[in-house]
Amino acid sequence: MTYFYWSTLLLCASACLPTTAQTLPAHGLAATYYNGENFEEAVVERIDAQLDFEWHSRPPATGISKEHFSVCWTGFLEAPATGLYILHLTVDDGVRVWIGNRLLLESWRNQYVTDGQVRVRLEAGKVYALRVEYYQNALESRLVLGWERPDVSMEDFFSGRPIFEPIPTRYLWTALPVPPSEVREAGTPVPPAALAARPLPVAKPAALGSGGPGWIVPKAPARAVVPPDTLPVRLDGLAQLTKGQRLTLPNLYFTQSTADLLPSSRPTLNALARRLREQPAMRLEIAGHTDNVGEAALNLRLSRQRARVVRQYLVQQGIDSVRLAARGYGGTRPVADNRDPQQRPRNRRVEVVRQ
Repeated sequence: MTYFYWSTLLLCASACLPTTAQTLPAHGLAATYYNGENFEEAVVERIDAQLDFEWHSRPPATGISKEHFSVCWTGFLEAPATGLYILHLTVDDGVRVWIGNRLLLESWRNQYVTDGQVRVRLEAGKVYALRVEYYQNALESRLVLGWERPDVSMEDFFSGRPIFEPIPTRYLWTALPVPPSEVREAGTPVPPAALAARPLPVAKPAALGSGGPGWIVPKAPARAVVPPDTLPVRLDGLAQLTKGQRLTLPNLYFTQSTADLLPSSRPTLNALARRLREQPAMRLEIAGHTDNVGEAALNLRLSRQRARVVRQYLVQQGIDSVRLAARGYGGTRPVADNRDPQQRPRNRRVEVVRQ
């Protein structure tokens, strides 16, 4: 009786706990694997972290044959910087790539390992519908979709570090990373389940273009899914700051232990950019801070990286870089007691300091 009483009480209590209003979708792309080169038999549905596959002569998934199969990936691509991206494709055999529901690259034919590329302009903070279709005929099978970002520094260029990389998982989303009410324009990918019912387009003859022989590169620009800058973030206290005073930026979120901004941070940063445009004489230090958990050196580096990412975002919004300085202080300037787990998160913050 006692066990039953306490079990019932716990169940009732858990039912009353608040739930989060919104959960961000998963990173990666939704994939459907088919037996048959023309999407005949859907067998496996899963989420793939990124498009970087070299299956050799092995089946790509359980229940899929090692030859004569096809795959469709759908989702959304987030642009971390504004400018011209070079998209790289390595494929064996056929592939088609849509961005913003427009065919951007096509090489739909049997072929040995082939490389192609195309340039496309994307804007920072915008999310683009992405669909990739692939088929394998026989022998080796390979598919890599990567990019070369426009914000590669000369230091990176001459350091020997690779400039081209498979598109990282953190910039790929299985669904829109913003609520539908926050989307002004949506280019929704065709659901994988609908592919089996639709006729495949006839492969066009090979043409020369920036993608190289055998690659068709349409010239039309991609359409973007644009999160609007209309959320109620005002930063009213910024205008009243005097020299040396600071303001903690609210609702600024990063992936844990990284400097990767989450999409939910954009309204705050867009509001900050708006304020800076309204006050062209204002100069700010962007100061990153952490708590004291972990190694001090790593915390210092992380705080610097986060401050630089915020600065970079503002520069991409048109703010003169001369007006912005980015510095990291690690855990050396706490505003709350690090010994109290309830207070410690306040120390993980990014501030702006009037210069």
